[in-house]
Formats: sequence, C-alpha cells, structure tokens
Amino acid sequence: MGTACRNRDHRALWIVVQRNYNRSAFNGYRITRSAYSLVRCTAPGCNGTWRTRAAFVDTLPDPCTGCGQPAGTPCRICRRPYCQTCLTTHHHEGYGTPATDAR
Repeated sequence: MGTACRNRDHRALWIVVQRNYNRSAFNGYRITRSAYSLVRCTAPGCNGTWRTRAAFVDTLPDPCTGCGQPAGTPCRICRRPYCQTCLTTHHHEGYGTPATDAR
C-alpha cells in the first residue's frame, strides 16, 4: 500500500511513523495492532510512504518529536525520540540546570 521509495541514497532518511499498528476510519481511528508498519521517506521532494512488514523496519528510527526528521536518541527523562539538534533545546525543569538559584 502506498508508494515505496526506491532510491537507496534515501534509506538513511526513512522513518517509522506507525510501528506495528495502524489507525483507520474502519476502526474509529483507534490503534489496532498489526504485523505491518508505516514507513515514510523524509528526503526533500520524495513522497514515499508505504506499509511493510519487512525485517529492516526494526533498524529504522522513529520520527523526531520536534522536527519530524529521523531521531537519533530518546530523551533520558521522558523517552520521546529526538534528533541531536532538537535534543539540545529540549529540557525538563528540575533536571540539569535549576530554574532558579537556590543559594
């Protein structure tokens, strides 16, 4: 289903939008577990979006919560996936640098 990206140079930009589930009007847009995952190519000008149950999906990253590009690492506090650029501006009050000086 959908149009798969066939460009091997884009593979580093593929992300998994829906990992082993789907949402559709047939089930009221609720999450339904599935053997298939929705993969999207984030390369500029490429509109590749397809569902697959291929084994390579396990090696693909999730989308960054901030910008939608391939995520590199999850936040160690909230576990949301972020790319390196968005992770540097993402923060949680009470962790790391204090919000106010307590001296």
